[in-house]
Amino acid sequence: MPQQQNYNLQEVLQTIQHEEGDNFSFDAAKIEEEAHFSSSLYTNLPIKLLTIFGGFLATGFFLGFLMTTGLLDSITAMFITGVIFLVASEVLNRLRNDLLLESMSVSLNIVGYQLFGVGFSEMTNDTALALALAGIALVFILVSGSTVLLFFATLVFWGSLISLPLIHELPELLYVHVGVMVAILTYLSLNEAKLIAQHPRLAKLYAPVRIGLVFAFIGLLIMLAHHSFLVKGIEHLWLASLLLIGVLLLVLRRIMQDTGVTDIKTQLIVYTCCIAILVPTILTPSLAGALLVVLVSFYMGHRLSFIVGLLALGYFIILYYYNLELTLLTKSGILVLTGCLFLGGLYLLNRYIRAHEK
Repeated sequence: MPQQQNYNLQEVLQTIQHEEGDNFSFDAAKIEEEAHFSSSLYTNLPIKLLTIFGGFLATGFFLGFLMTTGLLDSITAMFITGVIFLVASEVLNRLRNDLLLESMSVSLNIVGYQLFGVGFSEMTNDTALALALAGIALVFILVSGSTVLLFFATLVFWGSLISLPLIHELPELLYVHVGVMVAILTYLSLNEAKLIAQHPRLAKLYAPVRIGLVFAFIGLLIMLAHHSFLVKGIEHLWLASLLLIGVLLLVLRRIMQDTGVTDIKTQLIVYTCCIAILVPTILTPSLAGALLVVLVSFYMGHRLSFIVGLLALGYFIILYYYNLELTLLTKSGILVLTGCLFLGGLYLLNRYIRAHEK
């Protein structure tokens, strides 16, 4: 399998060189090394997960030992231990590219965040804790070289910022997070090649930061879908839906431009169908958000985020129909009509593709 991948890579490089001419140069050995490293991240995944889980258990037993000694009875001791664990996680990650050390690094990082959070929360207020965690996560994003640590740091960073409107009982400010997160996600997705080509550090940051942002964004959408469970409910959900629908239309415009769909009539039909489908869900912004994740992930070929977005979309669709204050017969009719609409759209799309093939 590695030989087949190496052959395909050499074939692609030769094709690019043939198209670009003699002015195109590349370091084949370095590219093959990076490709081998990237593919190794996804090989033996169950073993890696078990190893990380084992490292996490080992750290948990170590924490149990510290608790029996009474060291963690002190808030200051918990705070200091959390800081030590966070620093140690990055130090272990930099020592050697070893799976065992990486698993220990990840487990120390997770427990470090927990201990730091518990200790720091007793020393100050919730706002300071959220800002401190966001600051630590940002430092890890800037300096860490581990894919997993970058992923966790991205989750902690956005989770801390999202908690601020809830701490101050201003849930409407979550719309600001929706706007910022969807703007960053769309920009990262549609400008992938440009970003990873600018600097090696950006190339290493791109994948874990983007997938971490996807998970954080899905978490925010789940929060919006279950806003009634918050201490203070969220009003004017249609504002978030309008924002997400607008971004969806911009992404569709970009996709049609890249695929050569220049006919104004066809573009208007696509826009009209998209709006007709999303307008009934104007009070459920989670549907438009999940659909946006699915669309940009599928278009850019990001398999993991596409699967996550698809699962979230299915969940939000089920939740949407479950929450409709209608009779079961009416809900069934809506499902049938929606299915007919999508089947009709698929038929028209196939006709359009066949017409352009001729």
